[in-house]
Amino acid sequence: MTIEFSLRRRATQARCFAVMWLSLAVIILVGSYVSFPSIATKTLQSVIQIEGSTGNDVNTLVADRAIFSQLHIFALIILFLCLSVVSFAGYLLARTAFIELEVAARLIGLADAFCIAGEDFEKLEKAVPLLVPRSKYCPELSEKNLKKLIELVKNVRG
Repeated sequence: MTIEFSLRRRATQARCFAVMWLSLAVIILVGSYVSFPSIATKTLQSVIQIEGSTGNDVNTLVADRAIFSQLHIFALIILFLCLSVVSFAGYLLARTAFIELEVAARLIGLADAFCIAGEDFEKLEKAVPLLVPRSKYCPELSEKNLKKLIELVKNVRG
């Protein structure tokens, strides 16, 4: 197995992970979109049932209205926080998917640089900066790291 083949295999794996993370994010968001109205309705119905179970005494009705208005606000805040958490989870999963896509692009570029260079390591030093795309999530391949990579390839191939 060559280095190029293993890099391409890892890039394919990264693309599959990206599809999986995006699919999971979409499923979670669609599921919450479908179930959220039902959950909100049931929550507010429970609050109304709690409100209706009190006595009909005039003194308790005035004091209970303030408590139940606070209970309604509390229920709405909890529903909003739940929706925020689900949205943030979808964002994080989608961001992870895009990071995986950038890793796949970098690995394909590195594999192409290895294929073009062949056994000439000077060509490899020139091809890597051109073919490996820059990414804001992955660190740059510095000259020091590139020299270490070339030494590693020399040891593996030679």
